[in-house]
Amino acid sequence: MTGRGQNILVIKTDGLAAFVAAEPLYEAIRNAHPGARISLLTQNHLQRVARASPYFDQVAAMPDFRDPEARKAFVKQVQSSRFAYIYDLAANEDAKKLYAALGLFRPKWRSVAPASRSARKRGAPEEGLPDTTRFSAAVGLDAPDRLPSLGWALATRKDSANMQPSWFGVSGVYGLLMPGIDETRRWPAERYAELARMMAKKGVMPVMVGPKELHVFADEVAHAAPELVDITGKADHLQLVALAQSAAFFVSDAAEEVHLAVSVGCCGVLIRKAGEEHLTPKGRNIITLTTRNDMGEAKPEFVWRALENMGLIPKGSANPRSAVR
Repeated sequence: MTGRGQNILVIKTDGLAAFVAAEPLYEAIRNAHPGARISLLTQNHLQRVARASPYFDQVAAMPDFRDPEARKAFVKQVQSSRFAYIYDLAANEDAKKLYAALGLFRPKWRSVAPASRSARKRGAPEEGLPDTTRFSAAVGLDAPDRLPSLGWALATRKDSANMQPSWFGVSGVYGLLMPGIDETRRWPAERYAELARMMAKKGVMPVMVGPKELHVFADEVAHAAPELVDITGKADHLQLVALAQSAAFFVSDAAEEVHLAVSVGCCGVLIRKAGEEHLTPKGRNIITLTTRNDMGEAKPEFVWRALENMGLIPKGSANPRSAVR
């Protein structure tokens, strides 16, 4: 598509789920521009995992456009970089602001279709995931026909001590508990605690992961289930990928981190509200338990039974029914 020496900018300033979902597109862009210098503009908290990828030569965060000086300096930097193409894989407000600020100096701009108004109203991050097939066809990219895979994240720091489960005090067989930050779509703390106690009784270490915003929730779970290993806010995205790759399974609700886990083949159970079944990552070994009235309807014994039916419980475990009181 282009020769060597060109500068390419990729914009991906939406959330974690969208960042993972667009992974095949990153490969397509890299393959379409052999020898080009490709820069990624993303969110602050995604810079570390983005730098670990084989697709980008430079990674930066979008500045605060409310600061006139910061906006002016950033636009000047973009203009001086003389990007031959800008691939907007977010189509959100950040991208729109940059598009408007570049004015007449705007290079060839390629954008995904923005999320629908109804999707934005629902607010589920997965509703706005990019349609990689449609985008590839629109801009003439040959995107690989595959699911997102962050296997490359495992090779980045594979020999580092902090990429091992033992770094977090995790050992033996363990399962990941991955609550989301949206309280309205989250399995209750008492249910996570019940499952954690059940897991520990069966010889599976319960490990709770997620962003630091979940500290209070995790404390509530740990209070009812002292067996829980709480590492919320302690593992970055690369470390979560490594933990997921070695985990026996995951149990989650609406956590964006689930997309990291399934991208390296981790299997498990998702607990969803009715009407959200379509948000389950496709093509993966995942069972979705649907609740009709409130999230607490999904009982831990049902979750455990699903994990057992999927063959994810280590051999030698007792019948899960014996753990239900």
